[in-house]
Amino acid sequence: MADTTILYGYGNTVDSSGDYVLTPVAWVAGIAGVGGGSATFEGSNVNATLSFAPTVIGLLSPYSVTSEDGAHVTLTGTDGSLVSALTGTTITANGGTVTLAGEDAISALSGTTYNIENGGTLMINQVQGADAIAALGGSTVNFGTGGGTLVITPGSNVSILEFPSITGFDQPGATIEIPNATAIASVSQSGDSTNIVTTTGQTIQVQGDFYDYATQHNLFQSTSDGNLYISTTPVNSTGDTGVLVCFLPGSMISTPSGAVAVEDIRENDEVLALVDGQMIPRRVTWAGRARATVRMDLPDDEAGYPVRILQNAIADGVPCKDMLITAEHCLFFDGRFIPARMLVNGRSIFYDHSIRSYDYHHIETEEHSVIMADGMLTESYLDTGNRRAFQQDGNVIRIGGKTCDWAQDAAAPLGISQDFAEPIFRQIEARAIAAGYENVSGAPALSDDPALYLLTETNTVIRQIRAANGFVFFMIPPGVQDVRIMSRASRPSDMIGPYVDDRRQLGVLVKDIKLFEGNAIRAITTHLAQDIPTGWHDGVCAPHNAPCRWTDGQSPLHLGAHHAAAMRLLCIEILAGGPYAIIKNDMAATAIPRLTA
Repeated sequence: MADTTILYGYGNTVDSSGDYVLTPVAWVAGIAGVGGGSATFEGSNVNATLSFAPTVIGLLSPYSVTSEDGAHVTLTGTDGSLVSALTGTTITANGGTVTLAGEDAISALSGTTYNIENGGTLMINQVQGADAIAALGGSTVNFGTGGGTLVITPGSNVSILEFPSITGFDQPGATIEIPNATAIASVSQSGDSTNIVTTTGQTIQVQGDFYDYATQHNLFQSTSDGNLYISTTPVNSTGDTGVLVCFLPGSMISTPSGAVAVEDIRENDEVLALVDGQMIPRRVTWAGRARATVRMDLPDDEAGYPVRILQNAIADGVPCKDMLITAEHCLFFDGRFIPARMLVNGRSIFYDHSIRSYDYHHIETEEHSVIMADGMLTESYLDTGNRRAFQQDGNVIRIGGKTCDWAQDAAAPLGISQDFAEPIFRQIEARAIAAGYENVSGAPALSDDPALYLLTETNTVIRQIRAANGFVFFMIPPGVQDVRIMSRASRPSDMIGPYVDDRRQLGVLVKDIKLFEGNAIRAITTHLAQDIPTGWHDGVCAPHNAPCRWTDGQSPLHLGAHHAAAMRLLCIEILAGGPYAIIKNDMAATAIPRLTA
């Protein structure tokens, strides 16, 4: 067994792995007495365990533990059995990870303040037993600047976890992760707190109202590798975002007894579903409601604006009245489902910018079904556990039951290929033009100029010195080893059309990169690595299957070691790019001088 290192009192800094015990300096009758201690673990190479020396029962023990710069610290509770609580302890995950291992550690840390900031992670594993649950209920969780992740793994016997003093959950990047949960099953308000029920049956209760217009707060979710990520901002700590998938109030759902507003449908009601060409009754197994607020700084399809489909937009009487749905809600055409966002033409189907906060509803049937809303065939909810697969970015609360699969459980396949979606889009658009509908969305100003430049690690701009025949040249000063290839960027779904299910930000399509160093020429191929580097995308419009990748508008490029006093010449071969929407105050319009030797 590895030796244990004792850390005495305050001010301990640890930069190596190992097993540690934190203890006060003062001792009473052979056990730790008055006072506490502190320890900061630093560095990504650190993987440590820490326990606390037993203290006299009833005395405050102001212990403080911090994990920074990628360090991983596992807290194992008290090194002894004389205490059940370390009241006043502060645990901080500041860019590092802190893990509470088991019921003993959690129970011992009753009344603890947990701080999560700068991308840190706090992992609370296997929460079981009354003591552990009560301890968490008496603790405070603070999300600070830079956010981070609170990972909660409830035990099988736990039905509710309360965090009555959680703060800062609206910080960008602040995220709660629930392993093995696939979705939020429901959201409800309880006094000044919000109850979040997951598909695993547990309820996470957080302080704050994330269920009301006035708060300007919503819950977003995404799933990855079998884990559920919940946040109050579109982008969580994993970089993913969620999607709104639902009906808005007033959508009239066809039922055996006539049209019923979606907000009035309850569990065990029946709706009509299209099965083998016939409308038959199907039981509703879940009906839910939540509220959303639009994020106006995001593109329309990601911001959460509802899609308005005008009366008669598809055909006479279809829909029978103006229809409001969310961007990811699917409509049924020619045997397939198409997300509404892929049919937005700015005339008869458009994002309604007048609505910035709203209720939205979802109904789930015994089997995934083609149902009728406002005279239009659409879908009931199918919980795939990974709705972002055909999104991809917006504001989501996904409500549903067991995890399903489109290939096995859907009432019809998704129709998101351009070959399928574009003809339907064109048909609806032509009908709108013939009806005299104006384009309410407007066309952005476009440019074919990528406004290409390099940005160093010190944020120094390097402008191109020459461009010809698809080759762009930059002089690289001494001391520069890493740059970002900066440019305008655009999404195929914007520049080609919404019927293209590609919402990646694409800058320029890069083929070869060469670095001239004196008489030597060195090829840089990191952007073509088999594992796609961060900031690069596999290509569309790649000619003749040439090896190439798209930048994302700010893609990193490592130039490597060099002679300290030598200038170098970088040549980037550009195969394609643009057009780009002109953004006010972008780099192309600024007068930053070119860096010169």
